[in-house]
Amino acid sequence: MSGYLRTRRRLLLDMHIPDWDGRFLADYEPAELARLAAEAGIDGALIYCKSHLGLNYWPSPVGGIHRAARARDLVAEAKSRFEAEGVSVGAYHSVVFDNWAAENHPEWRVVPATRELGYDWTVLGHRYGTLCPNHRGYREYEKQQITALLDRYDFDVLWIDMAFWTAVCVCDACETRHRDEFGAPIPRVVDWSAPEWATFQSARERWLAEFVAEIVATAKSGRPGLAVTHNLAPGLRDWSRGQRAEDAAVDDFAAGDLYGGFDEQVFVIALMRGLRPGVLTEFMTTRTRDLFTHTSTKTEHEMTTQVLIAVAADSAFLFIDAVEPSGRLNPGVYQRMGRAFAAALPFEGELGGEEVTDVAVYYSDDSRIDEADDGSPVGAVHAGGSRHQDAVMGAVRALRRAHIPFSVVTRLDNARLARFPVLMVPDARRLSSADVDALRAYVAGGGRLYASGRTSLLLSDGTALADFALADVFGCHVIGSEEGSTVSLRPETDTLRAAAFPELTVPVGRRQPVPARPAPTLGVPRIAVEPSTRVLARLSLPFGYPSDGSLTDHDFASIHSSPPWEHTDHPTIVAADHGAGRSVYSIAALEAEGGPQHDETLLALLVGELGLAPRVTAVGHPDVWITAFHQADRSRMLVSALRLAEDPPEGSVPVTIRARPPKGSSVVAVRDIGSGRELAWRSEGGVVEVSAAVELFAMVAIELSAADPVAS
Repeated sequence: MSGYLRTRRRLLLDMHIPDWDGRFLADYEPAELARLAAEAGIDGALIYCKSHLGLNYWPSPVGGIHRAARARDLVAEAKSRFEAEGVSVGAYHSVVFDNWAAENHPEWRVVPATRELGYDWTVLGHRYGTLCPNHRGYREYEKQQITALLDRYDFDVLWIDMAFWTAVCVCDACETRHRDEFGAPIPRVVDWSAPEWATFQSARERWLAEFVAEIVATAKSGRPGLAVTHNLAPGLRDWSRGQRAEDAAVDDFAAGDLYGGFDEQVFVIALMRGLRPGVLTEFMTTRTRDLFTHTSTKTEHEMTTQVLIAVAADSAFLFIDAVEPSGRLNPGVYQRMGRAFAAALPFEGELGGEEVTDVAVYYSDDSRIDEADDGSPVGAVHAGGSRHQDAVMGAVRALRRAHIPFSVVTRLDNARLARFPVLMVPDARRLSSADVDALRAYVAGGGRLYASGRTSLLLSDGTALADFALADVFGCHVIGSEEGSTVSLRPETDTLRAAAFPELTVPVGRRQPVPARPAPTLGVPRIAVEPSTRVLARLSLPFGYPSDGSLTDHDFASIHSSPPWEHTDHPTIVAADHGAGRSVYSIAALEAEGGPQHDETLLALLVGELGLAPRVTAVGHPDVWITAFHQADRSRMLVSALRLAEDPPEGSVPVTIRARPPKGSSVVAVRDIGSGRELAWRSEGGVVEVSAAVELFAMVAIELSAADPVAS
């Protein structure tokens, strides 16, 4: 295995520095950079070979060479100095973003569809020159550079960045390829229910995947043992970039740079583990607030928490630090970084094993859309999220705060879904026929499914359905759509009433008056049920529904809000048996709403209706996140508890960990990894309980044996 892939504390020296001023990188001294990294406890580093400027830091036979590298081989110097400090080194290479090539080969540039509306817009804006992956000349240029790079240096890891579409490209190469393949020009209007648009988007994704596969094959052609990855992060943004999370299947390890909060990191690491099981994942983020603020270092608490998230999830962690234009680094930053990494050291040797999770969240690349874009000119739609992504992140947050370990799965897992007793499909509004078949087979085989929103109402080939593709599984059918901006769900069972308490209904949506255009509508389905389907909640509507209310029409009951008024019999949450399994369907994505009532209702459905019984969970403060791994080779379960709070904790909070050992095993001892001391525990009904005080992070080893348990 690559030396770099065995490391856990990593650094990327971000070096997108131009060379039009002779002072840029004039003070670049790899020996000093390597010393700072080693003193911070870093054991793996990615060094820049080519930046977004298209400037190489080595004597490349094609393309631009940075002025500071014309008399020096900066790549060779950096590689040698870092390795001398005991730091394993990988190569970073930027594609698509290449200012040198954009200026010297304008025919290779992306031609954004916005040009047809009178302006140019590509991802990140006007500082960046971006190239079209469909242009054969550009592809050959990248392949020549990568081949020469790997012939010259003995890297065992190549990290490819920025392999995504920076706009909907309508250049001659794209137009020609589309006409050759489909006999028609590129469509100019977004319409997710039109086969022509769906076909084009699928083509964009395929073309990009082929580009990446060609780059990877080129890199490996002379170096079969080389580990290659490309940045996963753009595939988690929106449809316009054309990159899919599932494209990580071509990589040797999953890696990506993300800049959101703790929940995003928890989600991404779980996703990456599923995309490349059995291989250490790499979560990357800046030591600054984001990429655009060069001198705003995160607090030590935030940096330490992010490192410990990776520890708890058995992942590598990488800080991105941008060098100063002069070529220097800030020593104070590395002192802080070193203390953050030091917090991980006592636990690294304990990691490994098989995740203990009993619920998975289904992430759908195809569902990263917003039907509100339909009818818009291609150039008018730049970027954004999707309701599916909002719902997925809401599900992650709810499970995390409920101390329920979870996995994230994708289409790549369709044949392996049965390993999870419960599966969540949050507002997956666009699925392939194969996805639908896999979900149906999962429930028929005994799986327990929670689905929400517009799940399975649109197929990825552009077929808009009048009813759910999974109607037989959900036990209900679409009869309309909710066109107001807010409704309420009225619980029909004692369990759901308790979850909603003290309220009698659970609100969905909210009034958002928008100037100059109608208020946004919910667009969630109105349903009717099969005779055997159980109704768990019904629909309540505000006065004057679906109108948002106006001064003259007198069609509202409270001037600020829209409280429930008319209590209908229409079902909103239903449960149905299908084959050997069961489903719960909610017209609204409760998980995306984010309120305590919504989280409690969601958990009541997962536990009470679908029988979710986590093998590991906890009782304690909702900021405490729980992970668990079964280490069969060490006869133990490893449980971590980490407080995910923006501010440093003031004192510890009590947490009671509850774990059900594997069949045939019993607990013989419990040990706190940080201190090494034995912890008191008790066992009842096959579940062991351990009480711990968690200030920031605790890791507990539950030692197992086949002998009868003896509680201490």
